[in-house]
Amino acid sequence: MVEIKRHKPLDCAFKTVQKVFDLNIDQAYKKLSEQSLGEYYKGAEFLAKIGQGDVLSIAFLKVMPWVGEFYGEGSIKKIVDFAYQNISRTPNKAAVEPFLNSFIVVIEHTENNQLDEYLSLIEYHLKKTTFSVHGIHDTHASPSLISMLGNMGLLLEQLEFKGIYEWIDYGLRYFQDHPERQEAYFSLATADSKAVFQRQRKGLLFGDIEREINLFQRALWKTNFMYAPYSPDFEKLEHFHPYLEDEVIRLPDIYESLGGVSACKRYKALVAHLIAHHQFSTKIVADNVSPQQRFFAEVFEDARVEYLAIQKYPGLRKLWLDLIPIVDEFDCDDSNQSCLRHRAIMLTRALLDDNHPYENKIILDYVEKFKTLMGAGESSTADSLSLGLGYLIKTRSVADALAKIYFENTEVTYRDDNRSMWLFIEDFDEEDEIFAHEQKTDEEDEDDIEVIPPHYYDEWDYAYDSYKPDWTAVYERLHTHTDASKIDRILDKHDALVKQLKKVLDLLKPQNKKRLRYQEEGAELDLDIALRSVIDIKNGTQPDTRINIDFEHDSRSVSVLLLLDLSQSLNEVVGSLGQTILELSQEAVSLLGWAVEQLGDNFAIAGFNSDTRQKVMYYHIKGYSEHWDDTVKSRLADLKAEYSTRMGAAIRHGAHYLDLQESDKKLMLILTDGEPADIDMHDPYALIQDAHKAVQEVQQKGMYPYCISLDKKADEYIGDIFGSHYSVIDHIESLPQELPKLFLSLTK
Repeated sequence: MVEIKRHKPLDCAFKTVQKVFDLNIDQAYKKLSEQSLGEYYKGAEFLAKIGQGDVLSIAFLKVMPWVGEFYGEGSIKKIVDFAYQNISRTPNKAAVEPFLNSFIVVIEHTENNQLDEYLSLIEYHLKKTTFSVHGIHDTHASPSLISMLGNMGLLLEQLEFKGIYEWIDYGLRYFQDHPERQEAYFSLATADSKAVFQRQRKGLLFGDIEREINLFQRALWKTNFMYAPYSPDFEKLEHFHPYLEDEVIRLPDIYESLGGVSACKRYKALVAHLIAHHQFSTKIVADNVSPQQRFFAEVFEDARVEYLAIQKYPGLRKLWLDLIPIVDEFDCDDSNQSCLRHRAIMLTRALLDDNHPYENKIILDYVEKFKTLMGAGESSTADSLSLGLGYLIKTRSVADALAKIYFENTEVTYRDDNRSMWLFIEDFDEEDEIFAHEQKTDEEDEDDIEVIPPHYYDEWDYAYDSYKPDWTAVYERLHTHTDASKIDRILDKHDALVKQLKKVLDLLKPQNKKRLRYQEEGAELDLDIALRSVIDIKNGTQPDTRINIDFEHDSRSVSVLLLLDLSQSLNEVVGSLGQTILELSQEAVSLLGWAVEQLGDNFAIAGFNSDTRQKVMYYHIKGYSEHWDDTVKSRLADLKAEYSTRMGAAIRHGAHYLDLQESDKKLMLILTDGEPADIDMHDPYALIQDAHKAVQEVQQKGMYPYCISLDKKADEYIGDIFGSHYSVIDHIESLPQELPKLFLSLTK
């Protein structure tokens, strides 16, 4: 006869509770101490008698065996007391069940000594959001507690407790008196809630080291690709891989240290790998290649481009190898699972690590083939495909088709999705479709602007003396173009001024020459080096062939960004000639552009306008590397004035590019006809203060912002933004004459 184990009965009248009790009591006896078991009984019985039906006891009975085991003796009683005193006896009684259920995820993301910290967090939120109309009793439930409890798993997984408090405080600061907006915020359903959440996450935000990574990129590859970070948590991109496409690097917006490798080094490994593909990979047709064949071809191609990069920069080997896992050769049992990824990670390590631990004959054979290929000095992406096909054929197993796949420690986190090596021609039925994107009109481009990843910037909130994180979205685009001869006609119109400026420019041009030694070709022989080379030859050693001297003009070390306000107000007609402010600005910028080209200064022109914080447009008119030619003139000739003036965001974005220039002096000229404003801002002083904060940020980075205002009323506010670094041109008709002269005086 089988003995039926009997436990102490539960004193509860609800049959539903008794049923759940019977299903969970064995688990409770296994997990809980005698004291905790007593707390378990008393808690379930108590919650059934406080007038909220059976739901609390049911939730309690299901969760508490694991909670009591994790937090230890006394924890169950503490949770019951808190649920009753702090939640059930207030207008928040509907939140007791979600509170109890929250512990399912809380124990996964906290330490066993952090129960009090979690309860304090809930109490803090309750006190701040449970309110009374008359200030006597808590008569209204928290609009957001249940929403926050629903997101507790994500909050505790991604944030420290300090970060959660910061996130709560931001929501209370702006939405304490707006119940519906408060609920949306604590549901992580609004852009600002997600932005604050992202700022508080564990790890290193890419934005905090973007400058360092960009300098790393430029130092190694002399490239200047843009970055578009993505957030896996909110974009549902958990298995998304980085990539480089259309001159933009897509990468995670946050990294934590991994296996002793810092987050910063992980970003460097990722960027170096992506650009190595850009330098050395060529596209091959993928339509007739199976997924498994592509998989191993990518392993060899990743190794090939990294091998070539290591030949140029040997230090990259350690950077990458530190992030390639080492697995045991016999970890995967192919009798019941696919070992495809296991074979791939061993091969990945062996191709770059001469000291790898693997003895598999096929791996060793293909490592040798790979090294022979690379040693020959000529290799291609097609060679990687050939090696991948051969390796798959040699190692193919029946188990490769099994649904169960061995994944443990087989991911190389810094590597991309390898879109740079594949071309899928079957996606295009007609040749015209392939090139359709090149024939889009400007109107179609405008409709597609949201496809371009925006840059997000904080905005200063002077009322609360803090930043609104990722508040403005700045979209970049190359300005449209038209007939460049319009600008040539402007220069002809001001021929007398051009001649006058030319005399001044000739005086400002650097006259000194700088001597460059150790040149293989040059204007003169460097006698010291030449004699040293002769001695080396007589001693039988390799001589230095760089025995010449050359000369170059010692140019002005100045970088300038001219930032143009392109808001609707520039369409106003001024003066007796019937010209608009925009037309006068075009004339002034044309003269300035010509003048700066004569000086040879590093110079860029950009324009901006805005249509709410969610769409700040930044137009590239002339890049730093471009010359004053018909391409630039055609963009300048097509300037249009529309929308509003969210100046702070434009200054921050312009500073991002100006800061990358290697010059002793960095000048940002802002040409505007009015104060900062936008249609979604009702406080006229808010954007003035934000622009002032942006100016301070630029100055702290070593740049010099200076404003040229065309607003006769500018004295009322311009000093609040730029301090003393501004000029007001009262007679706008004189702008074409004044702007070049002002520039020359600022850059002497």
